[in-house]
Amino acid sequence: MRISLFISMLLVTGTLFARNLDKTFQLLPQPQSVEVYSGKGINYGELAYVTSVGETPIPVLGAIVDGLPQSKRSGKSVCFQLSQTNVPDSPEGYVLEITDKGVTVTSRGEAGLFYGAQTLEQLLEDSRDFKKEIPPMKITDYPAIAYRAVHLDTKHHLDRMEYYYRMVDKLARYKVNAIIWEPEDKLRFTRRPEVAAPNAISKQEMQALCRYVKERNVEISPLVQGLGHAGFILKHHWELRENLASDWEFCPSDPRTYEVQFDLYLDALEAMPYGKYLHVGGDEITAIGIDDRCKATGKSAFELQMIWLKKVCQFAVDHGRIPIFWDDMPLKYAGIWDLIQSDKTEEEVAKE
Repeated sequence: MRISLFISMLLVTGTLFARNLDKTFQLLPQPQSVEVYSGKGINYGELAYVTSVGETPIPVLGAIVDGLPQSKRSGKSVCFQLSQTNVPDSPEGYVLEITDKGVTVTSRGEAGLFYGAQTLEQLLEDSRDFKKEIPPMKITDYPAIAYRAVHLDTKHHLDRMEYYYRMVDKLARYKVNAIIWEPEDKLRFTRRPEVAAPNAISKQEMQALCRYVKERNVEISPLVQGLGHAGFILKHHWELRENLASDWEFCPSDPRTYEVQFDLYLDALEAMPYGKYLHVGGDEITAIGIDDRCKATGKSAFELQMIWLKKVCQFAVDHGRIPIFWDDMPLKYAGIWDLIQSDKTEEEVAKE
């Protein structure tokens, strides 16, 4: 998982980050706008309590702010409030205002309150570590990209569940809001138990993690490899191999392929119930249309690929998910992959 690369990309998403904010305060990702004012701000340790306006829920907080009492008392407060005015249109957007009297976080959605709290946590950490006052300021922030996902691939290594809880805390801190989780055999499939590795995560454990991440504005969607990358399945189901000498890909012309594939999809959807997508896989196929079942159809490799893709995408739609898939094989079998990858024009490629 290339988290470090993703975080590096986040560094450049801000558009109006104020030049006169002390370089001590490093915010990731950079907010859309920071207005720094003159006068006195606040220091780490000066905040006395957390409150909210009306029925506004207090979001999941960072370690510093979470250590404050959530009942009104004397001193400077962190106040959360929902509002439909003078805030970004996005429910993930927020306005964070810091004065010498305390901190206010305003948003039109609960996700925005959470992200405002995460930004405040970073400011307080820098104030604590460098013994610097946070200046009075107004931060206006909202996402430039609505779906900010990382791909988590656990096929070769699985950590203890505690690691994934801590990982989500880090991702949410940097305003990542989605994970595409590729468990391969590291999910304890109940419909096809032979596929699961001995140390696989149970569906109940994954559901608990999904509830935890949902509170932090993160959703998990499953990626269950299909057609290709199927060794973890086809080592148990030789009868479904396209190439008997390889366990890499399914035969798309055998109805039993879809029985197995759909069972694995169903288990993954039940284990990760809050995501909006189902990633159906489909990449890096080495052979298609070579066995007798496929030859008997009279279909081309491209047609066979698209028959499989249509069936699995329809399955996703029928189960309330948006299908996503790797695009390399449809483009390859359509004859346009080399053109897309090349810097040459279509005419130049045709002459070769």
